[in-house]
Amino acid sequence: MNYLTQIPMDESIDVRRGQTLLIAGTLGPVWRVNQGVFKLERPSLEGQTLVQLAMPGDLIGVEALCSAPYAFSVTALVSGRAQPQQIGHEAARHTTMAQGFLQQQRQTCDMHRLRTGPISRRLAFLLTVLGRQADGRVIELQRKQLPTLKEMARVVDSTFETVCRELNALVPERHEKPIRIATTWANGSPYAMAA
Repeated sequence: MNYLTQIPMDESIDVRRGQTLLIAGTLGPVWRVNQGVFKLERPSLEGQTLVQLAMPGDLIGVEALCSAPYAFSVTALVSGRAQPQQIGHEAARHTTMAQGFLQQQRQTCDMHRLRTGPISRRLAFLLTVLGRQADGRVIELQRKQLPTLKEMARVVDSTFETVCRELNALVPERHEKPIRIATTWANGSPYAMAA
């Protein structure tokens, strides 16, 4: 039995960094991310392949609208919170499917920004994504709240050493200052900078 079926539909759950929420090939409800960032991965011959990141407000597991099993495994990149969605009538199904489609376009653009261009820009954008809240604000992050350097390197398609060097340029580790995020998310130009 899938453990997700045991969760009441009106309750959100906390998901620790590195904990898996959905497993590819299983059945369950559509979920909404309330807090944190989740990575969507597809099983491949080389292991798990990162496909997208889901942020606060995003839907995950939308294949459930078609009575299909989950296409991706979903794991918390940073600690987060998610809630199963009740979709009772046809109008709600249509609205949810439209939201999923529009979010798909944004997530594709986000992954492009995370995978192309100078590594400093990719990493700065990742820091902004990780600090984004459901209301559009971007909060300050502590280094200890970030994913591991290995995970960050995987997301921005770089090496562990390069991410370590660039992160130290953005936020020197010895001072453990919060990462100040300056952003105008709505106009599409978020960036991060050291405090």
